[in-house]
Amino acid sequence: MRRLVATAAIAIAIAIATLATARPAAAAPTTVCVVPLGKFDAKLVPIIRRGIAYIYGFETRLLPARAMPAAAFYKPRKRWRADAILEFLNASVLPDSGCTIVMGFTREDISTTKPPFEDWGILGLGQIGGTASVVSSFRASRGVARSKAAMRTVKVVNHELGHVLGMDHGGEPGCVMNDAAGTVKTIDKEPGLLCPNERSFVEDHHEIVIPAHVTFEWQTVLSP
Repeated sequence: MRRLVATAAIAIAIAIATLATARPAAAAPTTVCVVPLGKFDAKLVPIIRRGIAYIYGFETRLLPARAMPAAAFYKPRKRWRADAILEFLNASVLPDSGCTIVMGFTREDISTTKPPFEDWGILGLGQIGGTASVVSSFRASRGVARSKAAMRTVKVVNHELGHVLGMDHGGEPGCVMNDAAGTVKTIDKEPGLLCPNERSFVEDHHEIVIPAHVTFEWQTVLSP
């Protein structure tokens, strides 16, 4: 009888150990690392980090500033190709960084190809379902007060992060993923919030829970 009890106890212990081993590991928290590139507005960096945390609830980390990648410079227009910047971030910054996503941030003018235009100036660019994005405050800051420039930049940052998280353009006007169509006028009309379907998309596809805000409390993000 003692042998049977001992054998049963061992079997139970093995079963428990097997279940513990088979249990899927918890998903690692999403960490967005902000990488200042070239000339950048240092005062906007903590604001965009708070903006990311406010909308997505993600942890953010600031990486050391880097020079703009020489391969990204577009000499005819004296600006920087966003596609090449994303390649640089993925190849030279992301590996061994401990980051889930890298967000390049600069005040240099950036561009991409948008048919029929070979070189089209943009506010930001993000890889859909990728790991890198880049945002420039160059166009968001022209001719406006710092507070408006900051609000615009936060909205663009969260829009490009939406692309990295797998979302394409679309949605109702006022949603984060609504296409700005190359102008800041659309951005100014947006409250800066994820619409319910956008929040559901991120939660379902990444198995996370993100904040649900009814209004954007800008004072929380703009002021430390």
